[in-house]
Amino acid sequence: LKKASTPYLPEGSAVHAEKCERGQLQGSACKIVMENLWVARLARPDLIECITELATKVQCWSKNEDKRLFRLMCYMNSSAEYMLRGKVGDKPSDLKLLLFVDADLAGDPEDTKSKSGAFLVLAGPNTWFPIAWLSKKQSATSRSTTEAEIAALAMALFQEAIPALDLWDMLLGRQVQLFILEDNQATIAVL
Repeated sequence: LKKASTPYLPEGSAVHAEKCERGQLQGSACKIVMENLWVARLARPDLIECITELATKVQCWSKNEDKRLFRLMCYMNSSAEYMLRGKVGDKPSDLKLLLFVDADLAGDPEDTKSKSGAFLVLAGPNTWFPIAWLSKKQSATSRSTTEAEIAALAMALFQEAIPALDLWDMLLGRQVQLFILEDNQATIAVL
């Protein structure tokens, strides 16, 4: 395996002619991709996007997907020391939830759909404990960055944050505060 700084192929590495040729790993690709997805869901959110994209190609696996899977494996080997860590060092009364949300605009060149990303953390002065994360393609094409960001926020809020908020309210025996961290000024103004 080679050293790789990202799980993605460099621009121009996926050749259109190889998109139609059957990949050598087609027979075992599903097993490999799903094992990697298990690792990513457990402790490597940086891999989720790349792996889920590969998972959509297992029925029509090409030489380009062979290259993408090889690059992913090189990156995983190069970054084996990366892991998700959590630390809790505060009283329950000092804890809050932070929801980081982001989206890209028309990030998928095949269909122009945006992708939503979110990261939910239990936080305090001496606490940083990741609870959930998501990276998911949006179901419709957004017409603006603001629209993509609002769709991402809605997805993260209703799929992850509100259910977690109910759970943490019950576990801590009090109403836990949820802070949403959004980087798009127009989205903040709209909300």
